[in-house]
Amino acid sequence: MKKVKFIIVVLVMTIIAIIFSNNIKQYVQGENKSLNQSVYNFLEDVGNRKDVYGAAVELNKGSSANTCVYFIAEVLRRNNFNVPKETSNIEQIIPLLEEEGLEKQSNYENLMPGDICFTTDGNGDKNGIPTHTYIFMKWVKVGSYDYAYICDNQAKDYKGKIYHIRNINVVDRSNGSNKDAFAFFME
Repeated sequence: MKKVKFIIVVLVMTIIAIIFSNNIKQYVQGENKSLNQSVYNFLEDVGNRKDVYGAAVELNKGSSANTCVYFIAEVLRRNNFNVPKETSNIEQIIPLLEEEGLEKQSNYENLMPGDICFTTDGNGDKNGIPTHTYIFMKWVKVGSYDYAYICDNQAKDYKGKIYHIRNINVVDRSNGSNKDAFAFFME
């Protein structure tokens, strides 16, 4: 009789643990989805884009070159996602995002507005250290997965536009600069 009671208690506790675990997972995934939506909505406002761009340049000692992580980090901070001010490069931001539960996804057809994207390394290796990060906003043409509207720090290469079109499928050129292809996004 004691064994049966013990088994029942263990089963009930196991079931409760499974239900609790699934609820936590759904809650965390819901938070990430709302973060993406919040980031997207935030960047839809031209004033927000300009303000974040200015803050990123300021954090990079007045230079707009190599400020993509500063830009992304500032967008996240303004959307209540804790990113230390000293976060300045890809090798710092990816582990930070992973610690917060975001996971790498490689199928760009699954991109959603507000997703944080990363390119290949300079040699086109999807497993190397990305050369760039940006925020996906939407596809230029629904159902066509090459050109996307994105937001990033590279306004100088896109006629001063922070929100601009980028071909994410292939290495592209803009204003004389190579733009590496998409490698993965995090959600």
